[in-house]
Amino acid sequence: MKRLIAVILALCLFFALLTGCNGQEEMKPDDAAVRTAVLEEFTKISRIPRESGYEREMSTYLRSWAKENGFEVVRDNYNNVIIDKPAAAGYEKVPTTILQCNMDSKITATADSAFDPLTDPVTIIADENTMYADGTSLGADSGIGMATALYVLKNARKHGPIRAVFTTDGESGMTGAEKLKAKYLDGAYLINLGWDTDLSIGVGSGGTAAYQMMHEIEWTSPQNAIPFLLSISGLAGGDADEEIGNDGANAIKIIGEILANAQGKGILFELGSFNGGISRDTIPQAAAALIIINESDQKKMQNVVDDAMDAFQDAYGDIETEYSFTYQEVSMPDKVVSFDDNGSIISFIYGIIDGVQSMSEFYEDVVESATNLGMVSTATGNFLAQISAASTSDVGLYKITTAHEAISGMSGLNYTYIEGIPRWPAHPDSVLYTSMRDICSKLYDYDLSDAIVHHELECGWFAKNNPRLQIISMGPRIENANTPEETLILDTVTKPASLIMAFLEQTNGFYQSSEKNQE
Repeated sequence: MKRLIAVILALCLFFALLTGCNGQEEMKPDDAAVRTAVLEEFTKISRIPRESGYEREMSTYLRSWAKENGFEVVRDNYNNVIIDKPAAAGYEKVPTTILQCNMDSKITATADSAFDPLTDPVTIIADENTMYADGTSLGADSGIGMATALYVLKNARKHGPIRAVFTTDGESGMTGAEKLKAKYLDGAYLINLGWDTDLSIGVGSGGTAAYQMMHEIEWTSPQNAIPFLLSISGLAGGDADEEIGNDGANAIKIIGEILANAQGKGILFELGSFNGGISRDTIPQAAAALIIINESDQKKMQNVVDDAMDAFQDAYGDIETEYSFTYQEVSMPDKVVSFDDNGSIISFIYGIIDGVQSMSEFYEDVVESATNLGMVSTATGNFLAQISAASTSDVGLYKITTAHEAISGMSGLNYTYIEGIPRWPAHPDSVLYTSMRDICSKLYDYDLSDAIVHHELECGWFAKNNPRLQIISMGPRIENANTPEETLILDTVTKPASLIMAFLEQTNGFYQSSEKNQE
């Protein structure tokens, strides 16, 4: 009998090796079931309008979901929703794992769409392996993130304490993350579910700052003879967070540099107005300055403009293909900026740093430090400038800030510093990241890379309020995110949920190892 049992065990082992049933196979999740469950949650979420600043209905849904499924839930004064699931038996001493995602979205629509983000649900279209929306963006980054967290809460069986934190205003001011009470961040691990690729895990992000410069203008009557409007429009522009590293031109700087060059060549023009850009966070697509020159300087000024446009074409011709430039005579203004204030404004615009200051030493093609001169205006009667900056380095952000303060002072402008989103420091050697990387290799047979982003993420607030937290960001593959062409790749939807479930099961081992090391 013993010999027979031994033979049977040997045969079982042999067949297990042949079929790959070696323990790793047991780890593999049922992808079809997971995908169906996550997408069911996402479909329900997509029926609820959740424009940034209007998340009350979404937070009510999440709170009701928690109560219906028997979880403890809190909604705070900022409509953040916090859902707690207690540890499974045997995992009571394991530290808390926090799953976090913002609940809002900024749905973008095509020009011919009648979509109202405050009242209309997203219309989902799916084929065999993609999901998109009819005439709008899909809202998949936050939507799938929330659906993944709900799936894990409902289906996790071997785990320590789990907390799901759904924050408001994640697509704009990040108020929900900023105002979240520190007690809700009491844990060892935080997994943000707003990443848009399954090929990497986020481990860090930049910190931001904003600046406003103002100067009271003394206005006088024009003395020169001929008014000209100098303008450029149709530049690529775009969101500074996303586009600052793409080498596009800044319309304000282009016009400012032309005027500074004219002053350097002895052309004493008067300034009637200078306006450009729309916000500190957007790279200016257009800018215009009204100048008044003397007849004797017409040819000299034309040469300055022609040389500037030739230089612009040489520098930006491959990038800026849709721009329009004008230099034409217009009506005489009633008033112009005083001589001294003219010098201050042009010196400031010429001297202020703009664009990329440095690239990351550790992450290829990642901007380390950059600043954006996003808006200038004389329309109110005074000169106003608005600037944003971001850096993955505290030193980099400090250097930008001191440079802005210095040039503002030298140009006679009043300077205001506005603290932004904190930096999320990268820790690619954390237990959380290395474990997820190892699990992914076992489950899906490929290696995740670590990545950082130049712009800010909510994780910056979490890192500031609990520096002990190990934080990563992960998600499925989303192409053309936040545009009407946004597409979710369906065979990647299961990965975040499956990796998290496997990680939760392993946390007991991490805890026991930590206990032994402390002994």
